[in-house]
Amino acid sequence: MLNPLRAIVASKQGAALEPIRFEVRRDEAGLWYAMDTGELGIVTEAESLDALRERLKQLLPECFGIEDCPVELSLCE
Repeated sequence: MLNPLRAIVASKQGAALEPIRFEVRRDEAGLWYAMDTGELGIVTEAESLDALRERLKQLLPECFGIEDCPVELSLCE
């Protein structure tokens, strides 16, 4: 059985992928964290926004087997 995210990606082979959207916040310790706005449950953190973007670029292929999926970040307060 495919992971739900892989199933979504597999069903769109050859089609433009919908971006995975993340809300980005900064915690009291100064770390940035991103949580996906869908039902995937992806959460990660990093010390800077640039590091957070890089972390997401690595996380999606390594953990979910998704290559070249667009990612949208929305800064929240």
